[in-house]
Amino acid sequence: MNTNFTYKSLETPQEAKELGAILGQCFTGFPEDQWEKYHESIGVDNFRILCQGKTVIGGLAIYLMGQYFGGQSIQMAGIAAVGIAPEYRGKKAATTLMSELIKELYDKNIPLSTLYPATQKLYRGVGYEQGGIHCQWEIPLSNLSVNNRVLPIEKIEKFVPDDFQELYQEQAKRNNGYLDRSLSIWKNIFNSEEGKIYAYLIGEKDNRQGYLIYQQVTINGQVCLKVKDWVALNSLAMQRLWTLISDHRSQVGKCQWKGSFYDYKMLLLPEQIGKIINQDIWFTRIIDVIKALEMRPYPSQIETELSFAIEDSLISQNCSNFKLQISEGKGKVIKSEIADITLNIQSLASLYTGFLTAKQLHYCGKLKANDNNLDSLEQVFTLPSPSLPDFF
Repeated sequence: MNTNFTYKSLETPQEAKELGAILGQCFTGFPEDQWEKYHESIGVDNFRILCQGKTVIGGLAIYLMGQYFGGQSIQMAGIAAVGIAPEYRGKKAATTLMSELIKELYDKNIPLSTLYPATQKLYRGVGYEQGGIHCQWEIPLSNLSVNNRVLPIEKIEKFVPDDFQELYQEQAKRNNGYLDRSLSIWKNIFNSEEGKIYAYLIGEKDNRQGYLIYQQVTINGQVCLKVKDWVALNSLAMQRLWTLISDHRSQVGKCQWKGSFYDYKMLLLPEQIGKIINQDIWFTRIIDVIKALEMRPYPSQIETELSFAIEDSLISQNCSNFKLQISEGKGKVIKSEIADITLNIQSLASLYTGFLTAKQLHYCGKLKANDNNLDSLEQVFTLPSPSLPDFF
């Protein structure tokens, strides 16, 4: 890699200005006049830049938060706004930037990292791999007929994350891949640049069971109810939520939201009229193999040992033979002399999140193991399909 590059924290207003100009050029929909707000929302300490001499040539943002796998929040660094000035591309600048970041995260004992890739080749090259799905759904309101008003609703005029966080956490624990959100992610939800935000709580004051946060925007000449965030903890709350949305149909043409490959709330609709209009695959990187495997929960009824040989070109501490001992739903990792399972750090990410099974990875030539170990891996690592409604 080019040793003329310097990786460091964002330190001065001039560096911030230069990075803002680069990101404004790299990303459509990210004009320079929004940089100051974005910069303040994430916090100066959560940016990293790459310099050549005294010139800022690129950078990125870090969201320090958690991500739920198997009902457990695991510390995770979400990476966003990775950009390199066009005149410095093709010189391994982005690879250097991401490689140095991963080493920093390892030194800070952060076990996981997740991002939305603009290009798979770059991020696979530094150890990320497909981790889960992010879908945008749309449903026409003209045919949405739900009428269940058993639960009361309350409009919230002045709201803050604390009004919704407990309800969100309860739902997030149930959904593999959901974020344990940072304040910056909550600020994204409350971003009102597209128009006024409306919020309703579902259920009695002493027994809240869900909420809906949305905006009304115009898309292709049609008014759309754009869901910013929603939670429904039981079937009554789901039906009340759909009723609230349906009550907009005289003036609103459609509803859009972001979520998983299938949103089980749609099971309560009389007709399956929703459709996916866009989808992304997010990528995950195992930063610290031992810590990541030990923090992840496992099926409580399984008692077993699995021996892995892991390949990681960036973090030498991950490149070894490990034995995963599973008992009472918890994992303990120790070094091993032998290994019955061979895979690289990329494939471990897809296995870890539950996005791909061991046998699927094996059929693609990404994991080597005998039939007995494949069966054990299937039992140990299988989780519900991982998804993320949040985009960062």
